[in-house]
Amino acid sequence: MSTKVAIVGASGNVGPAVLEQLLVAGFDVTVLTRSDSDKKFDSRAQIAKVDYESFDSLKDALANQDVVVSTLNVGAVPLAIHSRIIDAAAATGVKRFIPSEYGCDTTNAQAAKLPVFGDKVKVQEHLKNTSQTSGLSYSLLITGPFLDWGIEKGFILDTSGPVVTLYDGGEQRFSTTTLNGVGKGVVGIINNLDSTKNIPVYVEEARVSQKDLLRLSGSKIDTQIVQTVDLEKGAFEELGKPSPNPAVFATKFILRSIFGEGFGSLFDPKKLSNDLFGLKPLSEEELRGLFAN
Repeated sequence: MSTKVAIVGASGNVGPAVLEQLLVAGFDVTVLTRSDSDKKFDSRAQIAKVDYESFDSLKDALANQDVVVSTLNVGAVPLAIHSRIIDAAAATGVKRFIPSEYGCDTTNAQAAKLPVFGDKVKVQEHLKNTSQTSGLSYSLLITGPFLDWGIEKGFILDTSGPVVTLYDGGEQRFSTTTLNGVGKGVVGIINNLDSTKNIPVYVEEARVSQKDLLRLSGSKIDTQIVQTVDLEKGAFEELGKPSPNPAVFATKFILRSIFGEGFGSLFDPKKLSNDLFGLKPLSEEELRGLFAN
């Protein structure tokens, strides 16, 4: 009998790729979506309309599910909704909850202190507490920044000119994963529930620096150096304003956690689950191909 997986928030940046990999893996997938949403999803998935403000509505949607995967934006979506979904999963006997991590290592003490990750840390704490009083377990999938998305949007490396910004000199190597790789990581967890229970799970498809990516891009462009400690300072200054702009302070904090020293952005190879999940590193040719799209 196929594993029943409910995915919450299957749109946005990471949701579609995760949904696709869940379907490719052959799971019985249900997409939870707002009752007033008109978004269309793959016909292979079932759709459950829910009221995220209603505990009973969420319980009804999650009844008989084995796994819940959240791809809701933590921070943009109120913390109370994330907590309510976890509580509903626990109340209906769901075995595993995979929260919306998929990025920087928020289990790293230095990264966890950055305000942009405050809600993610609180979600982790809620999961840990819930797992002690129910049958619900969890896995925290840590993937590093989204490589293909980060290149496309100029977030990891912006070669659109007139200069390219290299953070802290551009030599800091970091672990990174494509959106499809994130989806494969989620599938890997579901296929290995025992070995991924109540722990952070690390995957990566590349270990690169900005200078590596600049070389692979083939771009001949001037560079400028920006120090991530200055980004962090600027982020806190933005937070101190009467009406801080999340697009400003969140971006600066995230860049600090990716390229700054001591934030755990380059994963310990011994902690990687790539071999267990069958997730292979990208070749140089594949990396170059990301710049051609």
